[in-house]
Amino acid sequence: MDKAKFYNPFRPTAGAEPPRIIGRDDISLEFVEGLMSGVGAPARLMRITGPRGSGKTVLLCDLRDRAIELGWKAVVVSAGPRLSHDLMEQIQDQLTFSSASLGVNVGIASAKLDISSSEMSLRAKLKQIAQGSKGLFIAVDEVQDAPVEEMRIIASTVQLLIGEKANIALAFAGLPSGVMDLINGKALTFLRRAVPEDLAPINQIEIALSLSDSFNATGLSLDGDLLSKAARATKGYAYLVQLVGYSIWQRANLHREKSTLVTERDVDEGILLAEARFHDVVHEPAISGLSRNEINYLYAMCEDSRQSKTSDLAKRLGKKTSELSSVRAKLLSREVIQAPQRGYVQFTVPDLDEYLKDNRDEILSRY
Repeated sequence: MDKAKFYNPFRPTAGAEPPRIIGRDDISLEFVEGLMSGVGAPARLMRITGPRGSGKTVLLCDLRDRAIELGWKAVVVSAGPRLSHDLMEQIQDQLTFSSASLGVNVGIASAKLDISSSEMSLRAKLKQIAQGSKGLFIAVDEVQDAPVEEMRIIASTVQLLIGEKANIALAFAGLPSGVMDLINGKALTFLRRAVPEDLAPINQIEIALSLSDSFNATGLSLDGDLLSKAARATKGYAYLVQLVGYSIWQRANLHREKSTLVTERDVDEGILLAEARFHDVVHEPAISGLSRNEINYLYAMCEDSRQSKTSDLAKRLGKKTSELSSVRAKLLSREVIQAPQRGYVQFTVPDLDEYLKDNRDEILSRY
């Protein structure tokens, strides 16, 4: 079998869309149903939350593709200080001027829009695009980085267009605390009505089936206990699914001409390579720039198996709970930890506690 015919099917790069998205079918189907159900369908307004690497960007791109398949126009924009301007530019970049009309091409759909001025308002332009096709889908990524005023402009515009019976849909995605801060902000009550979708860990069975299919499709076989071992190593984390699959596939592909069976060595070495990469691109950036007090707080958390009671952490650190509130707030805002319930915290990213413990001397030497 010619190994040159096959390419690694996994995409362990931020935002890169894998050949198959797993564990998010319910969200995608609800979205598609919303587009098909008409104006006012709840899933036409959706908020997506999850830690870094949980697959938010990939999901938004999948929703975009599904909207396009239904004949909608669609655009995905990453939040920034000039969000509304960037949205206009994303649309404007795809406009082709011809006399008094514009040819709009958003995604793969197109339509002709007659305009009276190049200075059309956001509302007017979006309305014309929506009316010129089956509808318009807007996705805003990394919404925690969006200025409130910029999101207010987009939210109020979408709200008005919905009120005018325009076929428009909006999905926005970001880190949990950032999204909640945004929707609780002044003049953004409309966004609180968005259908909430929290990207929980992916089911291990789904991961195993996806890994098996991906390997089989490229002429390699990953089965049995080795398949289960690879699936467990992902921790249900979307980015780790891609990293683990990519690294194991690389090792197995080296001996394709002799054997297409994935070996225990392939799996073990692939997992180690994936973990090392995960440390570099996820764990280290998560703690980079933290103060010594914040690092000490994390090490106090490492003594617990899953969740930590904030009062217990205060005792370990010899502090009052109130004295640690700013430390806790900083770690929450950085999405290093999360609060699953009142009075408790836990690590947001898988295995961050193990990384901290394994590298304790080197990390503490930085201070």
